[in-house]
Amino acid sequence: MTATINPTLPAALAGDLPRKTFAPLKVVKIQLVAASVLALLWWFFKSGDAGVSAAVSAFAGGAICFVPAGLFAWRLRTAAIKQQHEGYVVAFLLGEALKVFLSIALFALVALKWSTANWLALISSYIAVLQVYVFGLLLVRE
Repeated sequence: MTATINPTLPAALAGDLPRKTFAPLKVVKIQLVAASVLALLWWFFKSGDAGVSAAVSAFAGGAICFVPAGLFAWRLRTAAIKQQHEGYVVAFLLGEALKVFLSIALFALVALKWSTANWLALISSYIAVLQVYVFGLLLVRE
């Protein structure tokens, strides 16, 4: 028994990618905006130097989420443009693994190198921006 590959699948995956914005990249842009808004909120509700530290920590928490997600979306878009079935699946699996390991590495880097981080702001921002990715895909469906 041999498997056949649907020849229209790559075209469906790629669509008009050079002319359109790829949906996961739109979500990453929304995540960037969400991280910025959260940083402004932390800065507004805290006072003085604590507000600045909380704002930077909140943006860092968002960045720990949107930087790996952006790399993941870029890998998917590159595979879709190349119009390779197997390449798209491999890019998805490797991209997801890269996203998880990069997030862990960035959290470890913050823990080891940034002693004055506001962990409440950082983790709450990370969780909020992570939820943007989950719900953002529903909003930007094409």
